[in-house]
Amino acid sequence: MTPMNIIDDLYLDNFHPACDYARENGMRLVSSAHRLSIVNYKKNQIIHLRLDHVHYVGEFVRMFDYYFNSVEPVQYTDYAVVDFSVSGYHDVVGYDHHPIHFPTIAEPIVTTNQYLNFADLSEGKVVFDLGAYSGLTSILFKDLVGKTGSVVAVEADLENIQSIKKNFKLYKTITGNDIDLLYGAAWNHNDGLSFSREGSMGSSATEIVGAGRGVNALVPSYTLSQIAEVLKVTQVDFIKCDIEAAEEVLFEDAEFFKKYRPRIIVEVHNNKDGEMTTNKVIADLTASNYQHKIIEQYGVHLPLVQFIPL
Repeated sequence: MTPMNIIDDLYLDNFHPACDYARENGMRLVSSAHRLSIVNYKKNQIIHLRLDHVHYVGEFVRMFDYYFNSVEPVQYTDYAVVDFSVSGYHDVVGYDHHPIHFPTIAEPIVTTNQYLNFADLSEGKVVFDLGAYSGLTSILFKDLVGKTGSVVAVEADLENIQSIKKNFKLYKTITGNDIDLLYGAAWNHNDGLSFSREGSMGSSATEIVGAGRGVNALVPSYTLSQIAEVLKVTQVDFIKCDIEAAEEVLFEDAEFFKKYRPRIIVEVHNNKDGEMTTNKVIADLTASNYQHKIIEQYGVHLPLVQFIPL
């Protein structure tokens, strides 16, 4: 299926229900040849999205303030506008060192702060950032582990990779710090897999999200043990996992947890059957002698699960 056919199918299936949902919540969804616009008339605010991200409209209507307030808006006539319809730099609210390049949708920093509050990071520690998206979380982790620590950013969407490279290059220019980047998907084997790329935080394995939502391509895949081997790390202190339901199989790598005992935080998702991955993730890590705590994620309906080794 070509990218244009994907856009057409997504648009036809989702546009009218999205319009109705926006209207029910006091907003309006406007479509043009190049983008979708969610107009909040009460606040004179607009969020622009890509046409093929129409399936995100419901989430953006529900959490309009969460996404709108993640970056500094641009004033256009009477409206304050946040444009996530194209890739570009944004001034992220809560991060002042330099603009961050996003493939499309910006990462609100409030969730990253939840990661940081739990991670217990300090100089010299090693972090795996699984599902690095734009690399902003990796940058914030690197600030804490310093020059003697390491951060490994793992990402399988090539659109996201381009943003990560821009952000890491700018970050190195300012700080002199390097962050490792590994192209591929965190999974339960090293054989490669079909991946649905959509230039957003929702990119995932095709077998999870289906073949009709993004551009499908074969990408490398890595177990946790293989990531550690490829990067030649001798310790792993913290794992952030936001990999769109792939967490359901990732933590089966018991050998990794015999060798490394990192703290872990996981954003759990619905799997291909529409069931939350929470129970499977907890079962896998409990078997590796971890205790857990489920917490509410700021601004997002998906919970976070914190794991501490016993």
